[in-house]
Amino acid sequence: MKKALIGINPYDIERKGSIWNATKQSYYQAVWNVDACPVTLNHTEKLNKIESLVSNLDGILMVGGPDIPANKYLSTNPQLLDEDVMSESRESFDRALFLEGMKQDKKILAICAGVQHVNVIYGGNLLEDIPTLVKNHIDHGVFNGEASTHPITITHQNSILSKIINKKSIDVKSSHHQCINALGKDIVVTATAQDGIIEAIEIKDRKNFIGVQWHPEIMFNNKEMTQLFSWLCSKT
Repeated sequence: MKKALIGINPYDIERKGSIWNATKQSYYQAVWNVDACPVTLNHTEKLNKIESLVSNLDGILMVGGPDIPANKYLSTNPQLLDEDVMSESRESFDRALFLEGMKQDKKILAICAGVQHVNVIYGGNLLEDIPTLVKNHIDHGVFNGEASTHPITITHQNSILSKIINKKSIDVKSSHHQCINALGKDIVVTATAQDGIIEAIEIKDRKNFIGVQWHPEIMFNNKEMTQLFSWLCSKT
């Protein structure tokens, strides 16, 4: 039987005068572990090519990465963004890839910066820096550094996430300094952390999208995270 083909949006890294595609090994391994085939995609500005690209995929994994550019959501605290900001090329490609994936009803799992970007695409905004802007925040890990482990509560019992996890609370690993603030149009919160920070979202009346703020790909041998990737990679 032909295995599901999962497209992964790439990090783009400038090195020795060239732009390199990059995908962390853990994202590949999470897809391989559920008997599907991961493939790194490549930026293009030609929308007709993105349409064709998406048509050949069974699902899309929108991975973590740098801060979303401040001008994409009219940031009120742009000085709090990390120096590592998503390139215009990646932002525009990821946006077009996501919208085409939704148009074609492909399954999409968005992680960390991916979930933040989806909220921005739908007209929402972000908190630029949790340690600075959130009182009594819990440890959400170090951005581009060591992950923390903390509990989340699934708040929407009829969500896709709830049906997959089948628990009211689980521990997750995260490493981020930004998070969703005001929700975009049709964005539905499905899980939160103890400090109220949004940990998971879905989209109203859609069954093909889950976004999580944590990093399920680094939670090796975790039953619930394996089930999350199994959902993405299932053709049903």
